[in-house]
Amino acid sequence: MPKWLKIVIGLVVSFIIVFAVAGIVFYNMVKSSIPEYSGEVSVGGLSENVEIYSDSMAIPYILANNDNDAAFTLGYLHARDRLFQMDFIRRAAEGRLSEVFGTRTIPYDKMFLTMGIKRTAYANLKLVPQDNLRLLQSYSNGVNAFIKENKNKLTIEFDFLNYDPEEWKPVHSMEVIRMMAWELNIGWWTDFTFYKLIKKFGKQKAGSLIPDFGEGPKGEIQMDTLPEVSDNFLKTSKEFRNFMGSSGTHIGSNNWVVNGTKSTSGMPIIANDPHLSYSMPGKWYAAVVKSGGNTVSGFTLPGVPAFAIGKNDNIAWTLTNVMNDDCDFYIEELDQTKKNYIVDGEPKPITTIKEIIKVKDSLDVEHTIRITHRGPIINDTHLFTLLYQKDKQPNAVMSMRWMGNEPSDEFSAFVKINKAKNWNEFTSGVNMFSVPAQNFVYADKNGNIGYKMGGRIPLRTNNKPQLVYDGKLGSSDWTGIAPPSDFPEIFNPTENYIATANNKVLEGVQTYLTNLWEPSSRIDRINQLLTSKDKHSVQDYKNYQLDQISPYAKEITKEILKAFEGLKIKDKNLKETLLLFEKWNYDFDENSQTPAIYSVFLNTLLKNIFIDEMGDDLFNEYVFVANVPYRILQELLLNENSIWYDDTKTPKREDKKEIIRKSLADALTDLENQFGKDLAEWQWGRLHKVKMKHPFSGQSSLIDEKINIGPQSIGGDGTTIFNTEYPFFAGSPDYAELNHEPYENTLGPSMRFIYDFSNPNVFYMITTTGESGNIMSDHYKDMYGLWISGKYLTIKTDEASIRNSNNKLFTLKKKD
Repeated sequence: MPKWLKIVIGLVVSFIIVFAVAGIVFYNMVKSSIPEYSGEVSVGGLSENVEIYSDSMAIPYILANNDNDAAFTLGYLHARDRLFQMDFIRRAAEGRLSEVFGTRTIPYDKMFLTMGIKRTAYANLKLVPQDNLRLLQSYSNGVNAFIKENKNKLTIEFDFLNYDPEEWKPVHSMEVIRMMAWELNIGWWTDFTFYKLIKKFGKQKAGSLIPDFGEGPKGEIQMDTLPEVSDNFLKTSKEFRNFMGSSGTHIGSNNWVVNGTKSTSGMPIIANDPHLSYSMPGKWYAAVVKSGGNTVSGFTLPGVPAFAIGKNDNIAWTLTNVMNDDCDFYIEELDQTKKNYIVDGEPKPITTIKEIIKVKDSLDVEHTIRITHRGPIINDTHLFTLLYQKDKQPNAVMSMRWMGNEPSDEFSAFVKINKAKNWNEFTSGVNMFSVPAQNFVYADKNGNIGYKMGGRIPLRTNNKPQLVYDGKLGSSDWTGIAPPSDFPEIFNPTENYIATANNKVLEGVQTYLTNLWEPSSRIDRINQLLTSKDKHSVQDYKNYQLDQISPYAKEITKEILKAFEGLKIKDKNLKETLLLFEKWNYDFDENSQTPAIYSVFLNTLLKNIFIDEMGDDLFNEYVFVANVPYRILQELLLNENSIWYDDTKTPKREDKKEIIRKSLADALTDLENQFGKDLAEWQWGRLHKVKMKHPFSGQSSLIDEKINIGPQSIGGDGTTIFNTEYPFFAGSPDYAELNHEPYENTLGPSMRFIYDFSNPNVFYMITTTGESGNIMSDHYKDMYGLWISGKYLTIKTDEASIRNSNNKLFTLKKKD
């Protein structure tokens, strides 16, 4: 054998050995991060031993003798299963992502430092009473006990980014709570867009593009001259959501309850399925906690020692988003020194805060924050550029007031709710709740059902919504906060049921809430189902949560068929499509062709109506909050000759029927180009797919297969009870980070929850992914198959069932 060949073989063998050893070391390192679910460990910070039973899906059942030990244990488990998710959210809130991600996240750090999530969290912490502070500290101690014990075997994200998590503090839990408020707010997205529409088209023409929900004026502009507005602030907010692996704007939910009169069991049955952006891992961490003589079960947010949705021994509660408009923008006038702003002719000093953003592998970045009495000046984020006159010289700055920057104590509100024994104790907790405003639906073991809105609603001059306020006028300011008594409660209604789906729940309320309620399709369908029979069962509820029939599609389909009445149709696929529409029951079954044709038509119709005048960028902004185009299309189709039907690129003026016919023809051409001429191949699921993404998604297709879920076919759409929203956003090179596959499902039921009071020790639930955030764990994705197929876990909360031999026991022992 030639010498050179021996050398080559030797080198190859050496490389193979090195790579094999490295692979084994890496595999063992990663596997070491997977926790044990049985055994015991001694930790400091407990007053007594705590037993933790885990079922086959790793859902923990905590048996503690007191609330502080229970909080400690929940903190330990949250850290065990979701530490990177918790640290990621904490870093985002504090403007410290760039310390570990580098220059890519500097804009996000500037945004959150300016918005002041961290500053608000510290203010909120001062409002927490001592008993609840002890819970927060015990929880933090539990998180830190896990970090200390496992600092050399944390999940792969920490190794990949090469950093160690810092200790957890009570203020970090307050940050996690406020970040959820940030995610659920949609008010600021539409204010800018509506402002741009009025600037471009004038108040009258643009007015037909702003939803009218019978809630006073659609939106007004105080200013006589309208300067240019940049959308960089909004773009960065949207990009951050995408960076987190989540998007979608139907940020709402369904919840409903029937009392014993309308249930087969003779007791209330309650249900909830919150619609949130998909992510890996999912939003919720399910748990059962027995302590202090009370059992609380349901869903927690990793980072917070309380249950957001669930049940205790006496009551159950569920949530949906009110869609409250609790954010306003003000164009401020500065004096010559630029250190003051003018209100009613008098200067007010600008508060200045300087922050240093530490950046991995780069120089630190100094960031100056300027704050008015209304809130931060968002120009200084460098995400929202200055407003310009025609000569392009800066002449104004913009501040932002958001209810999320007002001090409040949501944590204590949920502690009260978690421990409530009756309606009065429950509403006492709800009255403490501030942001984001929520529809609380309630039931108790005595057979009562109820509704209470929780949230702080700003009062505005003349009770009118504005799109942009003139900051020079003191009358632009909020005049106060509406008291809870302004919003009626519902308790044991004569209808014997209560349901909400981000719709206008309370009629006759004088205080302005929003004009961004969802289209009525989901609540209409829920009402149809709950009035379709005398009594309902748990199995009925499961069917309802998976329901894919759209009353909205029924309205639109009628307009399609009207547009083709009396016409002789020659095209084979068009003729077959119209026959399908005539027979359709408006079910968005993934295996059906009809919802695919309808959805492509709907998307095409919106583009054909608006893009010729709006242009791509403004159209993309307008349709970003999907409930806006859904609702406006309903309103437009009531008008046979709206000016928006006219295609300005053609010499003639088109009417409603012409634009509908053109849009259906365009949709069929699109589908033929994608799937061929055979209509039998056009199933909805071939277009409509769900994908759940880890924040590291997009680095490599091989990595994505491990850390993501999907894409996989799914039914439904944004107007069905089973809400599977897809964005109308058309894609743009300027918004490359936000581009997506057409009809990609980006948001949906983040969990499903059903509880029948006739069987008090059992509830039914499922989440989108799994309990663990560890990509190597069997419990990273193990609930997904059940979720996508519409199946539920049965959770038993009595002690005998918990101690069942099929469950694994892990004991946290107090250190002597």
